[in-house]
Amino acid sequence: MVVVAYISVVLSSHRKIIEAQKTKLAEVIKSSERYKALFDHSLAGMMKFSAATWEVNDVNEALLSMLNCSSEKEVQQSLSSIPAALLDPIKTAEEKKLWLLFSAKLIDGDSYAHGVLVDITKRKSVEERVKEQAALLDETQDAIIVMEENGEITFWNRGAETMYGWTQLEAVNSKLQSLLYSHEREKEYREAMNHARPLHEWNDEQHHKKKDGKEILVESRWLIVDHTNRNRRTFLIVNTDITNKKRMEAKFIEAQRMESIALLTGGIAHDLQNILAPVAMSIGLLRNELKNETSLNVLRAVEESAQSGLQLVKNILTYGKGIRGERVELNISALLNHVLEIIERGLPTTVVVRKGFADTNWIVRGDLNQLKQVFLNISVNARDAMPRGGVLGIDVSRSSFEEKELSNYPYAQAGCFVVVRISDTGVGIPPEQIETIFEPFFTTKEGGEGTGLGLSIVHGIVKSHGGFVTVESTLNRGTTFTVHLPSA
Repeated sequence: MVVVAYISVVLSSHRKIIEAQKTKLAEVIKSSERYKALFDHSLAGMMKFSAATWEVNDVNEALLSMLNCSSEKEVQQSLSSIPAALLDPIKTAEEKKLWLLFSAKLIDGDSYAHGVLVDITKRKSVEERVKEQAALLDETQDAIIVMEENGEITFWNRGAETMYGWTQLEAVNSKLQSLLYSHEREKEYREAMNHARPLHEWNDEQHHKKKDGKEILVESRWLIVDHTNRNRRTFLIVNTDITNKKRMEAKFIEAQRMESIALLTGGIAHDLQNILAPVAMSIGLLRNELKNETSLNVLRAVEESAQSGLQLVKNILTYGKGIRGERVELNISALLNHVLEIIERGLPTTVVVRKGFADTNWIVRGDLNQLKQVFLNISVNARDAMPRGGVLGIDVSRSSFEEKELSNYPYAQAGCFVVVRISDTGVGIPPEQIETIFEPFFTTKEGGEGTGLGLSIVHGIVKSHGGFVTVESTLNRGTTFTVHLPSA
C-alpha cells in the first residue's frame, strides 16, 4: 500500500510539471505571436539582424515599404552604409534619400539584435527650412526679435547683435523692457504692448538704448502670433535703425529752409539796392548845390543812412550766396594769428585765449578780407557769450570727407578740408534756437546790440568758398563753431 501511494504522488507531481510546462510554452507561443503581430503590423520599420555582421535576418512590411524594397536582400543593400555613416541619409532601392531615426537592442543570450527605424525625412526637411529661414533672418540688417508675452526674449538675430551690441547669448532669456528701454523710455514699451495686444499689430518710432548706453531712434513693427495648439502667443518684432536717416532728413529740411530764406532776402535786398542807389548817387550833386550848413548836415545824415542801407543790402546778399571776391592761396595759421591780434585788444581781462594750433602751412584758396570777417564774427560772438569771463579757444586741424558725408552740404565737394574750431565756455545756445542761428536778423542779444546778420554773413561767405559751418552748444557750458574750408 505504501509503494502504490508513493507512485501515485510521483505521477501527480509529474503531471503538474507537464501541465506547468505546457502552460509556460503556451504563454511563450502566445507572447511570440503577439511579438510577431507587433513586428509585422508596426507602423515603424523593424528588423532583426546580426550584431556582429549586420546581416539582416528578418524585416517587416513597414520597413520594406519605407525603403521601397521587395526582399531582405534589398534591405541589406540599402542599410549597408549605416555603420559607417550614422549621421547621413541612406538611399532606397530607387536612389531616394531618406533620413531614418535608428535604434537597436541586443537581446540577452542571442547573437541577433532587434532594430527599429522611423522615417524622419519630413521632419529633417522642416528643420532644414527652419535653418535656412533663420540664416536669412541673420543676413538682414534689421533687428528681428521674438518675445514671449511676459517680455522674455527667445530669438535675437545677427542684425540685432549689430544694432544693439548685445550678443544672442546675452539677449535671449532677458526681458525686452530692461534690455532696450531706459527708465525714461519705459512708457514707450508699455504703450506698444497696450496697442499691440488688442490689435495684434503695432508700428511706430521708438527710442532704444544700446549696450554702450547710446540712444538710437528705431522704426519698430510688432506682430502678435497666436499658437492655438499651445495656448500661447509670441511677439515678432522687426526694428530698423533710422537715427541717421532722421538726422539727414532734418538737415535736408534745414538746408531747404535756409535756401528759401536766402532767395526771399536776396530778392528784397536787390529791391532795396535799386531804391537806395539813386539816393546815394544824388548826394554828390546836392552837396555842390547846398551852401547852408544846416542843409549840409541834413545831407550828411542822409548820406550816412544811405550808405548804412547799402551795407545792409551787401550783408544780406552775402548771406544768400556770398560775394565772390578774389581767390588766392591763404595760410590759415597766419590769418588766425592776425585775427587773434585784433580780438585780444578788445578782450576783458576775465577772458583767456587758448591757441590750439601751431604755425603750420595749412593753405586754402579764398578772399582774405571775407575769411577774416568770418573768424572775427564768430570770435566776437564767443566773447559776448562770456560776460563773466571764460576761455576762448581756437584750434586748427585737417579732415577728409567722402561724398555721402556731405549730402547735407551740396555746395561742398568731397576731399580734404582745413577745419577751424572756435569755442567758448559761455552761456550756450538753447537747443530750439540752434537751427535758426544762421538765419538773417536772428539774434540772441538784447535789442539794439546787434543786427542778427553776423552769423548769416559767416554762412554765406563759407558757402561761397565751397565749405560749410557746424555748431555744437550746451547751455551754461559753451559753444563750438566749426568752419570747414576746402584745402588747397
